[in-house]
Amino acid sequence: MKLRRLKGNRNGGIEGLPLQLMIVIMVATMGTAIIMGWMGNIDSPHFIKTLGIEENVVVVDGGVIGDISICVLDESNEPLEGVSVMIMNKQVRHPSLDFVTTDANGRAVLTGWQLESYPKGTIKLTVTGFMSGYTECTEYVEGIIR
Repeated sequence: MKLRRLKGNRNGGIEGLPLQLMIVIMVATMGTAIIMGWMGNIDSPHFIKTLGIEENVVVVDGGVIGDISICVLDESNEPLEGVSVMIMNKQVRHPSLDFVTTDANGRAVLTGWQLESYPKGTIKLTVTGFMSGYTECTEYVEGIIR
């Protein structure tokens, strides 16, 4: 007797749900699975964690900034090779370089950079590291001008 009642039911329901609702639920489930699969293949962002400036203070003598030693680490605290590092202050320049590049150990030395016409006292030097595919990192070091 129950079979006869189901046979005449033209609503297309499965256990009380209309067929259209079942199709929407299936499409949404499959779409969510596809999107989650895509998201699983996305690389996590890479960033330069620290420049690891070894000097707390550098001396600027006769307009020449003392050496600034850098050790660049990535988000996993591993040394990062190929990072371009430079001093960003407007009044600072290097006679022949725009930046220096870290070696296989993530190390570089900013040497020979010059400070143009700045009064005696102190200056905050802005050191920035950048590399394609990584967010840049900026740290500061104090300079004493003599």
